[in-house]
Amino acid sequence: MKDIVVHKYGGASLKDPRQLRNCAENIRKVYCQGFRPVVVVSAMGRRGDPYATDTFLDLAAAISSRPALRELDLLMACGELVSATLLAVQLQELGCRAMTLTGSQAGIITDNNHGNAEILAVEIKRIKHVVDSGIIPVICGFQGVSESGELTTLGRGGSDITAVAVAAALKLESATIYTDVPGVKTADPKIVANALPIYRLNYQEILEMAVEGAKIIHPRAVERAMADDIRLIITSLANNSPPTEIGPRHGIPRKEGDTIRAITHRLGITQFQVRLEPEKLSVLLEDISARGISTDLIFLSDSTHSFTVSEQAADEVEKILRANNIEPTRRNSCCRVSLIGTGIRGIPGVMTKIYKPLTEKKIPVYHTSDSYTQIALLIPEQHLVEALNCLHQVFFGEVKA
Repeated sequence: MKDIVVHKYGGASLKDPRQLRNCAENIRKVYCQGFRPVVVVSAMGRRGDPYATDTFLDLAAAISSRPALRELDLLMACGELVSATLLAVQLQELGCRAMTLTGSQAGIITDNNHGNAEILAVEIKRIKHVVDSGIIPVICGFQGVSESGELTTLGRGGSDITAVAVAAALKLESATIYTDVPGVKTADPKIVANALPIYRLNYQEILEMAVEGAKIIHPRAVERAMADDIRLIITSLANNSPPTEIGPRHGIPRKEGDTIRAITHRLGITQFQVRLEPEKLSVLLEDISARGISTDLIFLSDSTHSFTVSEQAADEVEKILRANNIEPTRRNSCCRVSLIGTGIRGIPGVMTKIYKPLTEKKIPVYHTSDSYTQIALLIPEQHLVEALNCLHQVFFGEVKA
């Protein structure tokens, strides 16, 4: 199957007729070069666009504060069906034989977890038959079918997972992800004007970046690519810049001193500080976890401890604390800035390079943590832009005026 290629097109790449045609022309070009494309698509556009996933969710939210997950899956799956059908029609208009396949028709078999299903298997018989017939399959990403016949969705950004799973089932070496930005950059270019392109990353680096806020690819897609040794190529139709290639660590050379690879961020974090015995904190965190709330950046001392939660969960956490007669100190509107690299823990001078410029600019750092692959800082959201540009200047060079 060396002539088969998997393309995944994101929502921003499909948001209007002009963009749809650009995608179709790219697919036709690849087809005319002798390859056999298998295409996976996301829903069209972003919130506010008529067929975007968030737009559908807003329609449901206007009716019910707690719509059933099963019905939400059926509703959200409409977005990918619209974009896949329109892209198939556009390909047909360009003279290509194309066929839309839903997740079920493509053989995407999942568990029963509505809203965040896991792919259990990809039964590729139908896909292979379509491809062998000279037809381009355009597959609805983000969706599948459970063994009991229920439509399921894979979680936001799940079309990436579909593309990698299909590539693995077809035993391919790579999958190409088309986005609205030309590859991965050293920081969010909407915040850091001179964010630099990164042409090569290993799986662990891109996984850390995805988990820590870089929205370039879904973390579960990276995990599946890593497990099946699928090389990921992230690129854009918008320009001719070289893509970002993601693969095993041993295949990616490093320059001397190339310690920090990227800086990412996550918004909407609340920090709680509490005073109580450590053993009581452990029980408290278990209680919070039992409510389905994730805690992070946990700091323990003899008496004063801290942890973070998402701002959506903050009010519920405060109720739990007060129900246990705990008066917390609460810091709202925090963000997490993460410096990503491989083997960065314990490298002399790294923390000084981080702390010194932030201190000089009087940017508060509420908490830090580090691991083999990242250093995380908790800071006020109001200082995010200044902090990102400051740290990017330290590790990657001057910021544009």
